[in-house]
Amino acid sequence: MTDWTLGDTLGILIVFGTTLSAAGAVDGIAQALVTLVGVVIALLWIGNFVFRGYTEALQTSTTN
Repeated sequence: MTDWTLGDTLGILIVFGTTLSAAGAVDGIAQALVTLVGVVIALLWIGNFVFRGYTEALQTSTTN
């Protein structure tokens, strides 16, 4: 499985930091929407990591 890299961690932190600062600049429903978009981006990034490991495991098991 491909290891989680420092770049992945920094990317997630940048997404969260940008999202929280943008959410602080707006009020009400817009704040919730900005936060939701940031969470979705972070979850997609983490899901990509999991999916890469899953496909790598499948490829390894079919070649053996």
